[in-house]
Amino acid sequence: MRNRPVSMRLGLGFILALHLATVPAGCRLPGRQGPISHALVNSRQLSQQGVAAIERGRWDQAEPLLAKAVEECPFDPDARRHYAEVLWRAGQGREAVSQLEEAIRLSPDDARLHVLLAEKQLAMGHAELARQTANHAIDLEPTLADAWAVRGRVLRASGRLRQALADSHRALGLAPADQTIQFEIAELHYELNQPRRALAALQSLADTYPSGEEPQHVLYLQGVAHSALRRWDDAVESLSEASVRGRPSAEIFSELARAELSAGRPREAAAAVREALLLDPDHVPSHALAEELQLASDSDPSLSR
Repeated sequence: MRNRPVSMRLGLGFILALHLATVPAGCRLPGRQGPISHALVNSRQLSQQGVAAIERGRWDQAEPLLAKAVEECPFDPDARRHYAEVLWRAGQGREAVSQLEEAIRLSPDDARLHVLLAEKQLAMGHAELARQTANHAIDLEPTLADAWAVRGRVLRASGRLRQALADSHRALGLAPADQTIQFEIAELHYELNQPRRALAALQSLADTYPSGEEPQHVLYLQGVAHSALRRWDDAVESLSEASVRGRPSAEIFSELARAELSAGRPREAAAAVREALLLDPDHVPSHALAEELQLASDSDPSLSR
């Protein structure tokens, strides 16, 4: 070392100085040994404050806190993950994806980061990228239910319904209490023209809620599945409950109208159609059903009494 030329020593010194200039003072890289730095402590505190703001629904407060957390320690993948969620919520999809990609670069073995990235890629319409990312998450952690679930969603979006169903069942086996996965399985059975299996899945899901607290979307799909099986009275019962459980929609009242008409109750069907069109005057299925009811009434005036 003593015999090394002065120019070489200066060159090495310059490179080291340049490297240190790109790293915030005291911000320890992930996986490095040593005491926790002041910058990392600040970053974690800011992240906690940002997450607390998110939990309160104050996304506007969370954004600057998490941006500052990333600035304090750019090498903290957790700060970038939380910041990505805020950016996504704000409609800044590309920036959110960039934050997740950088978080993965910093923590490449974190399967949950890959799951989050796959979800964002799918939402942005990049199905093939999302599939590759989901595959990597499964490779990293084969027992992670969310990894199988997100790949199932990617496959479903690509029209590969049977493969999606297999992945969703794999996910449910790993997380049997996950209600979102249970509902997605029911939807897949219905899309595969398997209404009996859809109903069975929905009943299992409904049993996880206290009686009278089943979500609207569960009741709605139950009604649709009953209609597919031509169980009109059961369909009317489920759809009627769905119409008063949460915010009503034209879709619910339109399906209810169709079930009432099929059950031989045109006046009740007409009332449901009116409700649908009040909610959405441009709802095409309801207009078609209204015309059908009008034609039936013209041919048999007793139906409108």
